[in-house]
Amino acid sequence: MVDAQQRHVRLLRRSPAGVQAFEVARAITGSWWDQPRSVEERAWPARLEATQPDDADASWWTVAARDLITYPETVALARLLASRPLQQRTVAESGGHLPYRLGELPALVTEVAHELQRPWLVHHLAAITHGPLFTWAHSCVRTRASDEATAHKALWRVHSAHRPRPLSDLLPHVPAADGTPPVPRPVMRLRGHSLQAEHAFSQGLAHARAYYKEHGHLAVPKEDTPVGYPLGQWLANTRARHTRMPARQATALTALYPWWHAPWSTLWQRTWHHARAHAQTHGPLQPARGFPTTSYSLGEWLYLQCTRYPALHPEQQCLLTQIGIDAAAAAAARPRRRNLKASAEEALAHARSYAAEHGSLASVTSATVHEGFRLGQWLANQRNYQRTGHRPLPAGRARALTAIDLWWCPPWNLKWQRHYYRARDAAAGRRLQAENGFNALDDSGAADWLWRQCATYDELSEEQRQLLAGIGITPHVARTALEHARTAPKRPAADVEDKTSQARKAADPATPTGPRRTRRAAEPKRPREPRSRLGHRPDLRPGFETAMAHARAWHAEHDHLAAPRDTVHDGYPLGAWLFSQRNRAKQRARAGMPPSPHLRELAAIDPWWNPPWALHWQRNYYRARDHIQAGRPFDPAGLVPSPGTVLGSWISRACLKYDQLHPDQQQLLALIGVTPEVAHARTRRAYPRRTAVEHAKAFAETHGHLAMPHDTLHEGFSLGRWLIKQRYRANKSSPSFPAARALTAIDPWWNPPWGMVWQRAYHHARTHPRHPAARRWTQKQRRSWLLLHHQQHLLTTAGLITA
Repeated sequence: MVDAQQRHVRLLRRSPAGVQAFEVARAITGSWWDQPRSVEERAWPARLEATQPDDADASWWTVAARDLITYPETVALARLLASRPLQQRTVAESGGHLPYRLGELPALVTEVAHELQRPWLVHHLAAITHGPLFTWAHSCVRTRASDEATAHKALWRVHSAHRPRPLSDLLPHVPAADGTPPVPRPVMRLRGHSLQAEHAFSQGLAHARAYYKEHGHLAVPKEDTPVGYPLGQWLANTRARHTRMPARQATALTALYPWWHAPWSTLWQRTWHHARAHAQTHGPLQPARGFPTTSYSLGEWLYLQCTRYPALHPEQQCLLTQIGIDAAAAAAARPRRRNLKASAEEALAHARSYAAEHGSLASVTSATVHEGFRLGQWLANQRNYQRTGHRPLPAGRARALTAIDLWWCPPWNLKWQRHYYRARDAAAGRRLQAENGFNALDDSGAADWLWRQCATYDELSEEQRQLLAGIGITPHVARTALEHARTAPKRPAADVEDKTSQARKAADPATPTGPRRTRRAAEPKRPREPRSRLGHRPDLRPGFETAMAHARAWHAEHDHLAAPRDTVHDGYPLGAWLFSQRNRAKQRARAGMPPSPHLRELAAIDPWWNPPWALHWQRNYYRARDHIQAGRPFDPAGLVPSPGTVLGSWISRACLKYDQLHPDQQQLLALIGVTPEVAHARTRRAYPRRTAVEHAKAFAETHGHLAMPHDTLHEGFSLGRWLIKQRYRANKSSPSFPAARALTAIDPWWNPPWGMVWQRAYHHARTHPRHPAARRWTQKQRRSWLLLHHQQHLLTTAGLITA
């Protein structure tokens, strides 16, 4: 004990970290003291027996003498941990990987056992994955044993869960000398524990057990919420603090799944479990053959692990060894190649099946899926390769597609080919009668398309003419059809064959319907009745009254006329009618004409039936009004409704653009409690970026620039650190994101291409030109004038240096 005390004094005198190292060593030996004693440990029991007073209770003395018995080992361990060479060797031995267990740092474990004169301790320490010694090694590797203040603080931090419990909490109750029974002390809560935290951990552990029972692991994605519980987030938070967890909690999770806090990603762990299940089901993985039994993605992942095998974590290498990938197998691994030939054969088989069912491949669009296979996308790629020549199509594949359908990739538009097949099917078994305009065909759309081909026959290619000849459209037939169109008499509308406009539009959407033109040509023109442009035609007034009746009924039910365009009220298309009335009103306004008198009746029903802003804004406003009238929670300044909802998102957008809204829109918002102050408060809470930009604007108005140090605070907001993040984002990605544009408007040189030290010195010299430091800096700029770029313009503009 005396020798240990002398060594302790020398440690405190010579080592700057002596005090912190002793606290860490005391936590380590205290944790060993609380564990069951090993049979190899003989020094501590001998000291305990030699120092025990004759009148002391054995159990009481075992607790009270903890720090006394472990003091020599604590001092020896503190001297070892405070050694800089040991810290550097620990970092070098880790190979850049955070340790999973102390066995990955054999030199550290060996030196600890040697310093404590306990060779048998190596085996016990190698299996440790938690505790104060593991936390110290983990922090040493993570901070790279740096001399920085933050690294020094992290290295010697003793978390509350690892600190030895005060002896006053552990000493058993001993009766007084006169036999008076002791007064029982209240049960004290363990340091670092709370009932709420214990309950939360128990709940998370129960869900983890259920997940492990179902999936066999705890590599849960962070966003997963099985059974409604955020297990992924809970495990991520627990992994982040696994070095400072109480031993009981860490032991419970380790007993459930040893790799719950592995120092690699959970995605790697999930993929490894996938590979292990595949190996158990389909046999060995066969790395030397390129993992032939696996899927393409799994094979690529396994080959990637083989290429990175020497740089993987030692525990990752052990896990790969369990599925048959050791160092030799990884060196002999081959990449998992996609079997392009097999994929092409599968696609051709689907193409044959589709062509056999539909007669051709012309109807295949990019969205076509045939029996689960994306035939449309594959065929679109083949057509693109064939037409552009960017990626030559294999000759065998082109021949196979041509054998399936000769015109699978025609040199003209695919729509023409689709219409051709439609006309061919309609004309099958029939004689085309060009002299009557192909009216004998059952498909009016095909008849119209054939007439258009006859009209543009001379413009078609030779291959198209050959295809048309196959269904009977020869040059003679084409001329006959055109002659019939010129000489055929105009028939009244009653004699026009009923051919639906939808069929005509399907044949060619750009071609207008024929019956309407025929009816207009056959009917005599009605005399134009004198009428005022400001009123209604008498024959249209009944229809208007009907529409107004439906509008009044809709308003009585919904209290507005902001009906969507597809609204149908009692079978009447009210939405389409209101849409047409709004269009006519806007057309008259654009032409400088006065509004129609009949629209006053609509304005009397709803003053905002035709607002000067988008109608969807008006509909959202009415939803907010109905929300308030229904008595539901509404506090715009307090983010109620939440911006995550549809209504809350609209309120946030309205508040964000409050100053840009129409004055009447602002009045409507005021009726539901959204004033300028409320809009500003909601914007600050819903859009933190806007708050940061406002801080930057206020700082620039005071100081004239944004070249502030990184630790600058503006009204409690860490503006300096926020600006550093924006500069990093602008330099890495693009300076065109909203925050960057706003900052450029505030200060064009907020992110200069030179160092911020120069920019801060420039602003200091600009505002304090007579300061000695500013004068020295200005002289330095004169000497390096030729090396400056845009800085020359800044210096001359500020008058610091004359050009």
